[in-house]
Amino acid sequence: MIQPYHHHAQRFRQLVTPANRILLTITKEPDGDSLGSMVAMARALKHFGKQPFCYSPDAVPSMFSYLTAAHPIMRDLPDSIHDYHLIMIFDAGDLKRTPLVAEFIKRNPGRTKVLNIDHHPTVSEWQGRSAVDHHIIDTQAGSTTEMLWHLFDALAVPLDRYLATCLLTGILTDTGHFTNQGTSQHSLEVAAQLMAKGAQHRTITEATMKNKSLGTLKLWGRALSRLRLNPQTGLVSTVLTEQDFSELGLDDRAMTGIANFLNGLREGRLSLVLSERPGGIIKASLRTNDPNVNVTDMAAEFGGGGHPKAAGFQIRGQLVETKHGWRIIPAGTDR
Repeated sequence: MIQPYHHHAQRFRQLVTPANRILLTITKEPDGDSLGSMVAMARALKHFGKQPFCYSPDAVPSMFSYLTAAHPIMRDLPDSIHDYHLIMIFDAGDLKRTPLVAEFIKRNPGRTKVLNIDHHPTVSEWQGRSAVDHHIIDTQAGSTTEMLWHLFDALAVPLDRYLATCLLTGILTDTGHFTNQGTSQHSLEVAAQLMAKGAQHRTITEATMKNKSLGTLKLWGRALSRLRLNPQTGLVSTVLTEQDFSELGLDDRAMTGIANFLNGLREGRLSLVLSERPGGIIKASLRTNDPNVNVTDMAAEFGGGGHPKAAGFQIRGQLVETKHGWRIIPAGTDR
């Protein structure tokens, strides 16, 4: 890995050095790896005398407040992306997951460069055009923050306690705290070095594993009560309705982690969580640890995308319980 990252470091310097305005961004539904990558890069860029701007299209889950306190995250862009000289996007998987993709393909590449950093093979085409100028991709890495550890090492970026915590957050959350197939010996070695630099392992664990409220647990209880397993396909599935969220006074962030949790069922090969959203939208979250299953392909059948082991899509319709189980009634269809 060392030699390729020195190559990446050289290209990184070429892009960063002339850039006066740098935008860091992630896709919808920020998680520990995407958010940890973005704020870690924001910290690292200060080593180069830069003042980056961080933007997330969705609200950042409160569990990650220990990361965002040092770097404010914009929810609205006060400037056009064309006013930035360099844009970095992290852990995207598929660029259509960012609302900025339409602007990416309109950019003047002589003025605004787009750099994609991801540990998945990123789908960067949009409407027949590339939305990215440069890629740093390593599919052998367990997380995007693991990649950044190598990049920062090649760039001689000093690791302080905060930066180490950002990077360890991505490694722990993307490997399921070292329980899923993303875990490798190398991931463990990098994590050990980050902890030696002061990464706050306990803070991360408390935030990401012990952060459930009573209402959230009740919501999870409803999801578990509707759990179904298809023995032929190994699909573990459940549903949550808009009424569930309303009655418990919760938003969709309360269901974060359910699909991953169901993915640990011994009898299952993959998990599917269907949840109703306002406006007649049903969101589907797919997860798998099976090396022979690629949930991105499944999501793509419905216009969605994501990663091979974590993907999703949205359709219009309503979830209805029948005597044969829960069904999706497409929008405009009589029951």
